[in-house]
Amino acid sequence: MGSDLQVDKRTLSTDDALTITLTLTDAFASADNLQLPMQNLVIDGSPSVSSEFSWINGQSSRRKVLRYVARPIHPGAALVGPLTLHGADGQVETLAPLSIQVLPDLAAGTNDPIRILHELMATGRDPIFVVAEADKSNVFVGEQVIVTWTIYNAANVQQHGISRMPKLADFWVEELDIRGQTPQQVFIGGVAMQKLVIRRVALFPLRAGTLNADPLAIEAQIMKPLGSNLLRLFEGSVVDVQRRSSPLAIETRPIPPGPPVTAVGDVALQCEAPVQKNGGPVAVEVIMTGAANLRAAPPPSFAQAIDGSVQIAEGAVSVQRRDEAVMTRRWRFLIFPNSTGMFVVPPLTAQILTPAGVRREIRCEQRTLLVQAADAASTQPHGPPMPGSAPVEAARQSLPFIGIAAAILILLAIAWPRIARARAIRRDVRALVRETPAETRIAVDEWLSGRGVDSISILRETSDRGDAYRALRSLLDAAERDRLIAEPVDVRGRVRDLLATF
Repeated sequence: MGSDLQVDKRTLSTDDALTITLTLTDAFASADNLQLPMQNLVIDGSPSVSSEFSWINGQSSRRKVLRYVARPIHPGAALVGPLTLHGADGQVETLAPLSIQVLPDLAAGTNDPIRILHELMATGRDPIFVVAEADKSNVFVGEQVIVTWTIYNAANVQQHGISRMPKLADFWVEELDIRGQTPQQVFIGGVAMQKLVIRRVALFPLRAGTLNADPLAIEAQIMKPLGSNLLRLFEGSVVDVQRRSSPLAIETRPIPPGPPVTAVGDVALQCEAPVQKNGGPVAVEVIMTGAANLRAAPPPSFAQAIDGSVQIAEGAVSVQRRDEAVMTRRWRFLIFPNSTGMFVVPPLTAQILTPAGVRREIRCEQRTLLVQAADAASTQPHGPPMPGSAPVEAARQSLPFIGIAAAILILLAIAWPRIARARAIRRDVRALVRETPAETRIAVDEWLSGRGVDSISILRETSDRGDAYRALRSLLDAAERDRLIAEPVDVRGRVRDLLATF
């Protein structure tokens, strides 16, 4: 018996899998690194290999079987082969090509659960599918869109997981917390199904136009019952099924003409009471909060000229990831008054764009307080030197500085573990972020493996580190597949977010 090339089916749908069996005999069984020619098909992973050797009546024979799993790329004709084999002794054998027909999947063009279920049942496929839903489909650049991917299942599923993350290159992505989500029983077209949310993200469009959120793919293992006896519920064969959601189109409008806006969404501005201590600068804590992308938001500005100089210190950005992404951004305004006396802190204002397309001013009202003049170059308190020159007087004057030094030492002792951890994270980020997305992904996966964490398990994990890893993979996968240049700042930020969860 010579070498042989076979497939388990000649017709399949776009979400189905094809098993390709290549049998190599005798001199061809030693062939390695075979490149299987294919059209409109892509190999899923490495082939499984089994080898046989026999010795009968002084004659030896070898046989090697390779099994590939391939998935279609799009509807239409597909081809496996032809394959030319070269034996160890110079023999050449050509295996004829096998034609495959990939049928269009009507269920893949919609996110309507009823239509998808009817199509699956009409084509004899297992009733399990994934649906993508967006809370709005027409937004402004920078406006938040909540996208949720949900599994509907009426089959005997042993396990399932996300096999491919969607490309979201045109959006800033914030993973939302889905921990605590429990399956719900629903009726779809009269069929009882289990409904479970598997991913939810907040998307912020980065440009105007029709932006696509690409499909999310899942892979499930389904128990197929054998026979019709009472044991059919407990016995059967396990088959792998892959489903993917339909893409979502989000129409994104540019920001209307007018003054620049800080953010798009429902945003509030809060300012704490201005405080001056020991004749230093006047400090004003400013907090901006809202369901909007505030990571790159500029600080608010004073509504009128101020009698002094201003320094602005950037604060931390925090995100509350529940049903939507609510960001909080902080600044600290340091105002150095030019003169002593009553001082007016003018109103702080910022322009935002509401989801209705209306510009709105958010502001903190004017404040007045009694101040001492302060110099930005030296924030030491002003005033005449303390009288006295005796050693006792000098020692008394040094007591406050001793107290300050002691307080600084205590603060350093408290903060040092955090400082050391931050330095370690920065060092690891520099080591993990490489020149290409693929190299960065490999480096991160090796870093996880060194800590006993499997990249596949964390991809499916419902935790803060799972959210951070999925966000990083989404950015790297989009850059790698589309051959985009991922911004180094974005990649470093995503890697830093992941490392901070360990």
